[in-house]
Amino acid sequence: MTGPGGRIDEPRQWFVDPLTGQPLETESEQTRPLPVVRDTVPPRRRLRLRPTLGILGLVLVLAVGTIATYQAKTAPPPPSAHDLVLPDPVPATRIEPVIAGWQPVLSDDHPLVYDVPPDWKLEEPDVAIGYETPSGDLLTLQGVARYRHAFCPGSDLSARAMAGFTTIDEGEVGGLTQAAEETTIRWAEAAYGHGPKTEIGKAGPVPVLDGGTTATAVTTTVVPAPDGPCPAPSVAITAIALPLRALPGSGRYHVLLVLADQGIPGAIASGVVLKMGESIRRE
Repeated sequence: MTGPGGRIDEPRQWFVDPLTGQPLETESEQTRPLPVVRDTVPPRRRLRLRPTLGILGLVLVLAVGTIATYQAKTAPPPPSAHDLVLPDPVPATRIEPVIAGWQPVLSDDHPLVYDVPPDWKLEEPDVAIGYETPSGDLLTLQGVARYRHAFCPGSDLSARAMAGFTTIDEGEVGGLTQAAEETTIRWAEAAYGHGPKTEIGKAGPVPVLDGGTTATAVTTTVVPAPDGPCPAPSVAITAIALPLRALPGSGRYHVLLVLADQGIPGAIASGVVLKMGESIRRE
């Protein structure tokens, strides 16, 4: 978004209560520590906050090239006496990759799994990364994996590529192809401001859920502003949208979104992204 004098406006920082979604404080109060919030929400549904850049809460960081994101995660409570005595619970099942040598990525808020190459860094399943749109909405990714993590000096959360699950409501789009296209456009505008230079590619089929259904993939190419930190010549934003019947009754399309810097050494190729999409299966 262009402001006075032709400068590029950066997405503003937005601090919210992770449980209610309400603002916690103004920008002038960002240096104050946020209170620790405790609740009775089951662990799989709780958005955890992690101290980042010295602030506890939602903070603005760099993720892919010049993309600005929010990352949220709560500091764990102090261990109780029972925690000190009892061993850690053993998972009932272990998720194995379906692509040999790759690693599975899980999300607490999406009943889906996908695989990424072995050199990607995985976030914990309850971590959410988000972007603020020009209209003030917050888009989030969960089940996050990142490639070439912390490549940009001064940003330990930067990455050359990032993937995760997001959703778009059924009533907001006219079908599966539009769901994929609209998702890429919304994320392009959230990451690069209103009206970035974009080019939407053709939609293509992607077999998912062990070949039991077919998703639709759309890639939008974005040219970011050249004055950002560690920019790339372009970014490929690919949305792989699953049909409603894949998760019936949810009222929304589930989408695997991959943002990947292009025109750089070691850029993630489209074939790798589609292979990630083909590995999508139910948890």
